[in-house]
Amino acid sequence: MALIVLAISTAYVGWYLFRGWIPFDDGAMAHSAERLMNGQLPHRDFDDIYTGGLAFLDAAAFWLFGMALPSLRLPLFAVFMAWVPAVYYIASRFVRQYAAAAVTLLAVVWSLPNYTAAMPSWYNLFFATLGVAALFRHIETGRARWLFAAGVAGSLSILVKIVGLYYVAGALLFLVYRAHVVASANISEQRSRGRGYVLTISATLLLFLALLLRVLLPQLRVPEALQFFLPALLVVVLLWRQEWTIPAGASGARFLVLGRLLLPFVAGLLVPIALFLIPYLRSGSVDTLVRGVFLLPLRRFGFAVMKVLPLWTMFACVPFVVVSFLLFRFHERADRWLRAALAIAAVVILVLTIKTYLFNRWVWYGVRDLTPILVLIGAAVLWRLRAANREESIRQQQLMVMLSATALCTLIQFPYFATNYYCYFAPIVILTIAALYSYLKPAPRAVPAIVVGFYMLFAVVNVNNTSVFWMGRAYHPYGPMRRLAVPRGGIDVTPDQAEIFEILVPMLQKRARGGYTWASRDCPEVYFLTGLKNPTRTLFDFFDDTTNYSARTLRALDDHGVTAIVMNRWPAFSPQFTVELVDSLAKRYPYSTNIGPYHVRWKS
Repeated sequence: MALIVLAISTAYVGWYLFRGWIPFDDGAMAHSAERLMNGQLPHRDFDDIYTGGLAFLDAAAFWLFGMALPSLRLPLFAVFMAWVPAVYYIASRFVRQYAAAAVTLLAVVWSLPNYTAAMPSWYNLFFATLGVAALFRHIETGRARWLFAAGVAGSLSILVKIVGLYYVAGALLFLVYRAHVVASANISEQRSRGRGYVLTISATLLLFLALLLRVLLPQLRVPEALQFFLPALLVVVLLWRQEWTIPAGASGARFLVLGRLLLPFVAGLLVPIALFLIPYLRSGSVDTLVRGVFLLPLRRFGFAVMKVLPLWTMFACVPFVVVSFLLFRFHERADRWLRAALAIAAVVILVLTIKTYLFNRWVWYGVRDLTPILVLIGAAVLWRLRAANREESIRQQQLMVMLSATALCTLIQFPYFATNYYCYFAPIVILTIAALYSYLKPAPRAVPAIVVGFYMLFAVVNVNNTSVFWMGRAYHPYGPMRRLAVPRGGIDVTPDQAEIFEILVPMLQKRARGGYTWASRDCPEVYFLTGLKNPTRTLFDFFDDTTNYSARTLRALDDHGVTAIVMNRWPAFSPQFTVELVDSLAKRYPYSTNIGPYHVRWKS
């Protein structure tokens, strides 16, 4: 069954793999990889917007498959194909074979087909899921090598994008939980609570919450607190309760148990990072890497920000709660009428999501606001349950893995709570729902089948065929697409985008003598598609230092002999140019024309 699911998923996603783009997304990744291929290191020589590991992967893809945009998506597709069996494996631990196949396909259609650009957040999702699968395997076998594998998954995720730390934090929370389970299973007559250990763990968890609050503080409002802080708080409260109410032996023995769990995980975490650090250590530039990875991203809070949905949208979760209640309360008597009512409602709502934006948004609100509710339900389940045997203990630990992953990985949506960012997290939500469903009383199989069928069809018909800019707002299917016919193009874009770049690229290559151009603001795609070099460190201008910006820019243009420039009239994030800079550029480059959003200026 797993192979059939993999074949279906591969064929389905492969159909969409080269469709669509956001120019600055593909452009930033391609430009970073090309600069690395030219001997530059991320953060040391240019301001990479991510950790830097993705630039190495993308550079390898260019070397293997050619210098064109489709090459970036091939390694992503390979990791996706490794991810699908991991999803199936996790789902199969909670539901039966055919249900696990349905859950896996649901996770697939809510993920990569919605936006197939090789974004680092996809790698974060895939590595987090692979890490969860490794933790599941460790729970079942007790072998340390699976903890090492879970650590490697976290390390690779961090090297792609620093938000991989969220998965690592979730895994560490689970290991605290598992250490208690292992220690309590090993004690015999000694019922010591290990007060020193308990106090240490409690203080560490409190510090974790304080650090999380510090991360959230720049954008912290009530909706952000509910969406991002409450789930983590619930997991921590569950751990506190476990530590203070269930004896698990003396402190020394408990620290030893926790150490045996942490050591292989941390080893797996450190090995890839150590390898990544080698060129920075050899060039004495670790400080620039640290600054670029941990300090530079803080500038996002001033520009790349999208607030969480308002509180009233949580009413869209009511149908989920009602259906769950009916499954639990009337699992036998309401079989026939509940099946019929749900089936009719599902068809009607699905049609209405296509016809009206109100129902479309209502469904989106419902899924996006589920996270705190799911973690609350899961915490309540684990709060009242006690494992009577090894199988129940394994099952509860696996549920705890999912709760920890859900509570922390949702932070990938912070501070940019765009609809497509939910897709980088949705499969983890789906797996958590499957885990919680396994604790319901036996229910009519048709009911969950109708629910899964509705959300699968909603994704296939509505979400997969709506562009990123309309996602979560209304059903707005893609129009005709056209291959981007420039040497470094090769993906399918809208006809107007293709026309813009098919005019811009040869024109700029002709006007830009000396191999350099300057493209600003927020348009790194110009550098890659033209093959022209960037005279600055900058990919996105809001990351740049504002001190003497105009003078530094003009000096860089003069030093590199730049004869043609591109000015983005509608930047996505960065503020517009000052009047003084525009006037200075107009004097240096007196000739100009507009091509779509790009204002091109050049010398004679």
